Amino acid sequence: MVKFDKNEILLYPRSVCKFIAFIKTGSLRSYHIDDNLIETNLLLKSNNEFITDYESFISKEPSVLCIKSMDEGEMILLDRNGLYSLYDTSFYWNKFGRIMSEQIFLNSKRRTEQMLFLSPKERYLLLLKNEPDFFQKYALKHIASYLGITPQSLSRIRNQIAHH
Repeated sequence: MVKFDKNEILLYPRSVCKFIAFIKTGSLRSYHIDDNLIETNLLLKSNNEFITDYESFISKEPSVLCIKSMDEGEMILLDRNGLYSLYDTSFYWNKFGRIMSEQIFLNSKRRTEQMLFLSPKERYLLLLKNEPDFFQKYALKHIASYLGITPQSLSRIRNQIAHH
């Protein structure tokens, strides 16, 4: 078990991601920082969820993402070399790796389709339906970024819905 503090950076851009973190307690986010230093959240993850830059993890290429804690907590870090060794020697861990890869693919595909095919309001309503606890766990600015909108747009959408 590894403890982390609030605002601790676990992965810096341009470094290779060598871990998959299972979050026991606490919240983490992965995000991209553009040339204007604007952060865009890719993932918001908390208790009993995994977080990694899976592309960097499997390709051994430098990441374009940052992974940072949003509060203090505990996690289990699965090291790349150790995990691949388990894949080679254990049917259970090999199956775990396949199922994890499938889940990462499905989540990525769903998120891409939502960003491409749904309006901001539809994305918000879907998040509200599927992840109602997001709004207790994460600041609205992080939720807005995750939805691909500004905090002002999120505020407008929330006001529209509240007045219906």
